[in-house]
Amino acid sequence: MTWIEVVEYTDPACSWAWGTEPKFRRLQWQYGDRIRTWRRVLLGIFSPGWAQVFGLEARTEAARVAYEQYLVPVTEATGMPGPIPLHWAMSDCETACRVAKAADFQGEPVSAAVLRRLRESWFVHGRPADSVELCLAAAHGVPGLDPDRLARDLADPATEAAWQADWEEARNPNEYVCNLPDTRAGRGAAQQQNGRMRYGLPCGILRGPGGEVTVSGWCEWTVWETALERVCPGAGAAARPLPTPAEAFANWPTLARAELDELCGPGCEPPSDMVEHRTAGGVIWATPSEAASWPALVAY
Repeated sequence: MTWIEVVEYTDPACSWAWGTEPKFRRLQWQYGDRIRTWRRVLLGIFSPGWAQVFGLEARTEAARVAYEQYLVPVTEATGMPGPIPLHWAMSDCETACRVAKAADFQGEPVSAAVLRRLRESWFVHGRPADSVELCLAAAHGVPGLDPDRLARDLADPATEAAWQADWEEARNPNEYVCNLPDTRAGRGAAQQQNGRMRYGLPCGILRGPGGEVTVSGWCEWTVWETALERVCPGAGAAARPLPTPAEAFANWPTLARAELDELCGPGCEPPSDMVEHRTAGGVIWATPSEAASWPALVAY
């Protein structure tokens, strides 16, 4: 019996989670026929008032510069685009988490696409979606999305209950992450936030016939591959071949350079009709239909 269950602890505002998108996309592609469930738990890593902990105020130039500088070594490590320029430092990311939970009610493809758009508002366009207005603008044009329903679901108590359940689960980290020795951001150890310990990011819990493995912290694909083989013995031998660039873009409407390298092989080029978005922070390509949504993301 071959099956895999994935719990992804994540946040639309986490640069290390953004940096792990290539690995999660490869996992989905190569092992998708064995993945029985994939559940995302959102953390809310920037609560209102986060900047005051560092003697700053959100939406100020000092906070913008400090956050932009913090992101530079992260993007250098992960290879994923960084927001240069960053237009503002977010007030918090809990609104974005609530919007992502509201999108869950429209099914996995829509939910995943909305979360990706929220990430890109931070790390591609440098305009963090930190208000309801900005989050809804970021989601504009997602295929299959009912925007009116998204707005209604955002106000539904069921969405708040789902978000609060995620918040609580994220603040009950397992023994593995609590005992990791390296507590630096991005290394996967449990982190303290507002008096509670929470999962560090990136983090995924894999379950299968062979048991459970936590993969936490920035790591190479081979670490994920070893964990997958442990929880689902023999899965690697039957893994789906890596996609061609055309197949990758047929599955995901945007791919950064690091994602194209991870999925298709180092140096692979996108199809000629893809739209390039290049800044000092990196490069990402989009299908023409996806690129048509970008004006809504940069209108503020």
